[in-house]
Amino acid sequence: MFGSTRLWPLWTLCILLTAASESSSQADSLRLTWLANSSLTCNDGTPAGYYIRRGSSSHLVMYLEGGGYCWDGASCRARWRRRPALMSSARWPRARRAPALLSTDPAANPLWHASTHVLLPYCSSDMWAGTRLRTANDSFAFTGHLIVRAVLGELLRLGLSGRLLLVGSSAGAAGVMLHADGARRLLRPAGVRVAAIADSGWFLDRPPRARRTPGADVVARLGHALWAGRPPASCARRHPAEPWLCYFGYRLYPHIRTPLFVFQYLFDSAQLTAEGVRAPRTREQWDAVHETGAAIRASLRSVRATFAPACIAHGALARPEWLAINVSGVSLPRALGCWEARVSGARRRERARCAPRRLVERCSWPQCNGSCPRLRDPRTGEEVALSALLQSFGLDVRGAAAAMGLDARALSRMSRAELLPLLAPHT
Repeated sequence: MFGSTRLWPLWTLCILLTAASESSSQADSLRLTWLANSSLTCNDGTPAGYYIRRGSSSHLVMYLEGGGYCWDGASCRARWRRRPALMSSARWPRARRAPALLSTDPAANPLWHASTHVLLPYCSSDMWAGTRLRTANDSFAFTGHLIVRAVLGELLRLGLSGRLLLVGSSAGAAGVMLHADGARRLLRPAGVRVAAIADSGWFLDRPPRARRTPGADVVARLGHALWAGRPPASCARRHPAEPWLCYFGYRLYPHIRTPLFVFQYLFDSAQLTAEGVRAPRTREQWDAVHETGAAIRASLRSVRATFAPACIAHGALARPEWLAINVSGVSLPRALGCWEARVSGARRRERARCAPRRLVERCSWPQCNGSCPRLRDPRTGEEVALSALLQSFGLDVRGAAAAMGLDARALSRMSRAELLPLLAPHT
């Protein structure tokens, strides 16, 4: 009895902490709303919907989730076996915890914590481009394009006003680029201004290196037909015989009139996978990584607002680490904040103190940026030492050590934080 009496303050503290944690979690969650149009469904025919939480400002952030896509019967059946949650709403919860860019916590989301937040879960497997309704003879529906339009329509009826920031990651970023101008035209009569951010959706139609890997252009052509895809008319007119080319960001970008900020890792891991470069370990494989990085860098030359760190990774804005990512000492939140100030018409004096519109890593080798997400060996799950990584794609560790006046063994034992400042002047 005496022991339990002594423990009761501890139990009380635990209960209070648990309650506080649950209250915080509920405050940062979004509530599910099903679409009024029941003909718009996920791949499997279950209803489509969105999650929403009203904020205290006239600014709305609408986030399109990503998660790959399928392009023919075989790939869609394989996707259904492996990732059914990306093709169905059957297990959607009534409330969802917000990803980083939709958080109400100013520490986690310094830019948009007070905004109204809308999350579109991805269950159409079509890069948000499809218009194919499900019929009795179809195994899957592909209605991503129609879902986005329907959500925008419902938000207007709910009183959407002010500014809309359309954001997406991966396939969601491709969807953002496909929908940016259409959203601007739809919302213009209501006086809503639209801007867009594409996070890691800048895919290239480069040929695959693996024999059994289908080419990106073939996948896009098959997917376009399967989804009954609807890319923007301005781009489709430029490529009348090959409208599926409009699913590639660098081909679509010249036709986009809405202010667009492009975040893209120079060594995007999804792009590398699409080219058949997985878990590179040999010099030949690392040469392929470098070629892809050079191609992505070149494709971004015409982009007015871009942020491109030299990392092997994919997707940033939905992850807590997005706050720490930087290029040339400028953080991603600062770059985005400055870009938003420009497109919203901030005063010239405020803009003068802002970061450059274009921040593309000058270093040309992977993971040379100290803020990159850590690279891990897919076989062991352990972090790859930077010195071992550099050596694997051809860096002469002895030569580099000699150039810096160091012993090669000392160089190989250095941490990432110690190595990067030393190597930067020699790249």
